[in-house]
Amino acid sequence: MTVSRRRPITDRELTLSLLARQLLLERRARLSAADAVRRLVALQAQYSPSPYLALHARLDGFEVADLERALRRGTVVKSTLMRGTLHLVHRAAYPAYASAWGFQARRMLAGRERALEEEAPRIVAALADYLRTPRTTDEIRARTVELTGGVRHEHDALDYARLSLPLVHVPPSGLWRRHGKFSLVGWDGPPVAADPLPGTVALVRDYLAAFGPATREDVAAFTWLRYRQLDPALERLEPLRRFTDPRGRELLDLPRMPLPREDGVAPPVRFLPKWDAALISHRDRSRVIPLGLQEHVFLRREGDFARTYLVDGSVAGTWRDRVEEDGTAVLALTSLIGDDRDALPSALEPEGERLLRLLHPQAPRRRVELA
Repeated sequence: MTVSRRRPITDRELTLSLLARQLLLERRARLSAADAVRRLVALQAQYSPSPYLALHARLDGFEVADLERALRRGTVVKSTLMRGTLHLVHRAAYPAYASAWGFQARRMLAGRERALEEEAPRIVAALADYLRTPRTTDEIRARTVELTGGVRHEHDALDYARLSLPLVHVPPSGLWRRHGKFSLVGWDGPPVAADPLPGTVALVRDYLAAFGPATREDVAAFTWLRYRQLDPALERLEPLRRFTDPRGRELLDLPRMPLPREDGVAPPVRFLPKWDAALISHRDRSRVIPLGLQEHVFLRREGDFARTYLVDGSVAGTWRDRVEEDGTAVLALTSLIGDDRDALPSALEPEGERLLRLLHPQAPRRRVELA
């Protein structure tokens, strides 16, 4: 294994690199919604509007219909993947990601239910046959309870199916502002390999391209894969470029990936949804969320993540929208760096109005205000 020499890298360089790779330094005008999803690896999708808001922050001219069209055509799919969380991913990437995550998911499942180990192949084969047709979550629960002889109870039967098989959501799940019960169907594309190594290599490579440079711990935090699965993949990717951050940690990156220069780069204001990948995809989130603000962004008591806005590349506040009685759409900003309106960038208002046009296209008036 060839190990490249480390070079120092500043915190500012790490921030700018992340923003550039996450398409947050400059909006792309000629990138389709599906291609953007492919480049960004995965958009967290347990809250249905979040992927749309994420692409709106990154693509010039993005419309809700662009992503909905990709989901209806199957170019983008919604599935439970990394971290056991719902994501939107590109169809071409799904088999690799499902293989990498599926290996870890099966390990988790085996440890939770020893009583089903011998019967698992029969049960999984029957579920796969059953899920050739889209099924509601209630139908899947009932069928899983039946196949397991009641060993899997109704409250966790859906998890058993999702951890055992590559399943994707059926639209309207994933569409703009769609919530509630959904249907799943078995993946009908290229086979999902049982050997997790090629898929893990692809996932780690794509992660570094979209979020690097990153520590080994950052890769584990994004994927939720064990090091004994990640390390062989990292070795397959050698030679990797290596950096040392101001705290002495080693960061890894793909060769020849561009790094923006510190001087002369002014990151624009951007409004991000809850659970935006740029904010949550590192073990150390301080490259985008200043340490003193993290408790205001990750709301541990509620188990939620605030909707935020970036100023000069870092989280500077949170936002909420509402519609007043006269129909006015309001974007209410809560600054986390001071309440002086004169100190806030003038770009906040036009950028906020742009967001309100997406959220409330029929509103007769729109206003951005400090909460």
